[in-house]
Amino acid sequence: MESLYLHRSNWWFLIGSGLVNTIVFSFVLLCLTFISGHGLAVWHFPLAFILALLINYLAARHFYPGEFFPVFIRTTLIILIIILISILISGLFYDISPDGQMYHMESAVQMKAGWNPFKKELPLELNQAIWLNHYGKGVEDPQATIYAFTKRLETTKSTNFILLAASFCLSMSFLIKLNRFSFRKNILFSTLLAFNPVTFYQLLNTYVDGQLASFLLCFIAIAWLLYLEANRYFLILLASILVILINIKFTALVFAGIFTVGMLLTFFVCKRWQVFKRAFIVSVLATIFAVGVVGYFPYMINIVKYHDILYPGLKVLKSEAGKFTPPRLIHKNQLSKFFISFFSHTDNLHLTATKDPVIRTKIPFTFDKTDLFNASKPYVVYMAGLGPFFSGICLSSILIFSYWLWRLKNWKDALPFIIIAGSILISVLIISEAWYARYVPQLWFFPLILLIVTEADQGKTIRKIRHFLYIIMLVNISFCLASFPYVYYKTAQIKYELDQLKASKQIIPVEFTYFTSNRARFIEYNIPFREISIPDSSAVFMSSSSTKMIPPAKMPDLPKSLVLRTGEKVVKHFHLNDSRGYRVL
Repeated sequence: MESLYLHRSNWWFLIGSGLVNTIVFSFVLLCLTFISGHGLAVWHFPLAFILALLINYLAARHFYPGEFFPVFIRTTLIILIIILISILISGLFYDISPDGQMYHMESAVQMKAGWNPFKKELPLELNQAIWLNHYGKGVEDPQATIYAFTKRLETTKSTNFILLAASFCLSMSFLIKLNRFSFRKNILFSTLLAFNPVTFYQLLNTYVDGQLASFLLCFIAIAWLLYLEANRYFLILLASILVILINIKFTALVFAGIFTVGMLLTFFVCKRWQVFKRAFIVSVLATIFAVGVVGYFPYMINIVKYHDILYPGLKVLKSEAGKFTPPRLIHKNQLSKFFISFFSHTDNLHLTATKDPVIRTKIPFTFDKTDLFNASKPYVVYMAGLGPFFSGICLSSILIFSYWLWRLKNWKDALPFIIIAGSILISVLIISEAWYARYVPQLWFFPLILLIVTEADQGKTIRKIRHFLYIIMLVNISFCLASFPYVYYKTAQIKYELDQLKASKQIIPVEFTYFTSNRARFIEYNIPFREISIPDSSAVFMSSSSTKMIPPAKMPDLPKSLVLRTGEKVVKHFHLNDSRGYRVL
């Protein structure tokens, strides 16, 4: 029976490892290519996939010495199917997010056009140049390799789906190897962990926070797998995760450090000396490689050229955060801001329309139409961004864990769980803008880990409360799905606009303003355009964009899709759009 569990656990590990390493190797290959003085090419992503499969081939031989080839072939096919489906789904939706169109997709566009961030800075007059020149590209680099491979900019979002699947598979691998729960419960726990609301909300855009959450979950899963077995392939995956995690954004460097210390401390206090030594060495080497080699841009360049690893500096970063901080939070300390948001209604506050919006607090588990309305938006809202029920879930899990701990005969048995939960909590509270869930997506793992730990207590009342909380968590996550039809409708709207412009067979005057990546839409549709300055009074704004254009006097009257016709009726009925096509819910 034990060998059967190991067989299943390793099977899930191979799939998760293959997916993670495909993304990591695409990042590493592109960085090494930049260091050599060359640029982005079509071969980066396919070669990364082949290298990931090579690691999987060796791992399969290790895990299944007598029957490795059939396992390798089956897991390879599953990995390939996941990647292809991810690319296909992501290509069906346009990224309608502001930051995605302004900054994240622009990175891929610039790299495809020949930009080498290791060798040259973009001119400051270029839109978002300060962030493009000085922020890590642990998300954008792999996305750029997919763009180079598919020639479709929107397929860059496929990394979201790939990493969500990877985090699910690695969670399954650990839970099955732990051999404590039924297969059904393993599926439930892995789903709840992987479908972090921030990850779920950001599946259809190119923000980095959802992928950050997925990588942090992969880190937690591989750390626990190492706790159970000091395996060389677990260590290889640990190194891979650290290399890319450190390069996602500046706060990810902090998170990686805290999570690594928490992992090593767990191994130390539990006297897992062999895995402690190996994990320590791997973590140090991976960090050196992550910062000094593939992270030469931005970390080493920022240090050498600007004498600040966090250039353009904390003051600039804080001032940027201040632009979307509600006035009633600006002068609060970070803990006060966090708890105000934690106990608030899920609300985006309409900061662009209201100068000083009221922040309404609530009793946990209560909700009203404001919560339901805002939880269904296609992005992470400012206040209580992890969903209407998260505060209640979190407090309940702490009470249940405290009760389980009080009844525990040997408190030393709880030390590993206390350390990992404490590491998550510290990584959240150390961030000055932790009130905004998008910046601390790992907070979602905290109550769920506490609940999973207390599964050892099968008392009737405790068991019923836990099951209720699991259901509430699923409901909480389900709100994210409500935004998918809206994004699909906006995608249909964008496609219709582009189809009309293409059918006009005219050169379109356009001003991309902040959303410069929108030019890829014109190029992919073979729409001729010329960039000029267009005053707002004579401009037509493209759907879900700041891009301005002067359309032909008579636009072609093309047939509209069922999705577009239905969406227009719903939008008109509920008044969901402003005059520029922005959603103003």
